[in-house]
Amino acid sequence: MWLLGQWNTCFFVSLHFTTKVITSSALVHRVMANPSTESCCQPLKEEFQRSKFSLYHEDPGVFCRSQWQKGKRNLIWVLYRWVLAAFFAAGVIGSMRQDFNGGRWFIYLTDWGFTLCLFTCTYGAVIATIYYFNQSYFAAGHRALKIYWISHYTTSVLSMLITTVFWAALSSTMPEVAGELYNLWCHAFNSICMVFDCFMVAYPNRLMHFVYPFSVVLIFLVHSLIYYWAGGTDIDGNRFIYFALDWARPGLAIGFVCASLALICCFSLVAFGIYRLRISMYNCCGKKMVDVPTLKATPNDSCPTV
Repeated sequence: MWLLGQWNTCFFVSLHFTTKVITSSALVHRVMANPSTESCCQPLKEEFQRSKFSLYHEDPGVFCRSQWQKGKRNLIWVLYRWVLAAFFAAGVIGSMRQDFNGGRWFIYLTDWGFTLCLFTCTYGAVIATIYYFNQSYFAAGHRALKIYWISHYTTSVLSMLITTVFWAALSSTMPEVAGELYNLWCHAFNSICMVFDCFMVAYPNRLMHFVYPFSVVLIFLVHSLIYYWAGGTDIDGNRFIYFALDWARPGLAIGFVCASLALICCFSLVAFGIYRLRISMYNCCGKKMVDVPTLKATPNDSCPTV
């Protein structure tokens, strides 16, 4: 009888433990299946869909406010957007006054990107201001928001490309200007400001939107070839825009073209990573609260004995 009682005790304890494990497993499964508790590291394969090329977003407010603001309206966010626009306006105007050189200022990718920074930040400031005074002004899929989405994403990726290519490949060919204020403004501060802004905005990034910065770089490369065929020169009279893009040496130029297009794809991936990191930081800071049932410990039930 004593042996049979001990066996029954062990049986009921095992049964109780197994029941708890099954209950816990079912709860974990429900939590994982809940979209609100999805991991911040969204699988990349979900980005490779035709729908991800779209510029439609159901919430127009994400283009007009910050990821970090409380409520729909925030005056600090509007002021920040105008300060950023003024910063780039001062840089572009100062750079044009110093290096306009009969219009040759416009032949450089650096100045294309610098101008895009000014346009994007000014455009974003206008949108944020309109939204501040009228939250219902923009409907989902509004054309103005699509333009802003394209321009901000393109400018961010292009800024990272310009900074990387200049300091890795071109700065050594022009050491006399590498430390000048306007050179730092358009080859360093541009990407610093745009990357910081990527952490501040609330709109999502789509990997398939890489086609927009890719198109801009492709247009510039075709422009450089046409400029060469037309007999154009840089500010020093050379038959190229950049030393590495000298079409008189097609091997070097084609290699530079391929490297630039490959880097655009890489920096598009970086921009997507920044977006996912921003969402992760937002969630970790407690902005997204998920109610998960807590398993409470229950006192051990008394085991019947025989």
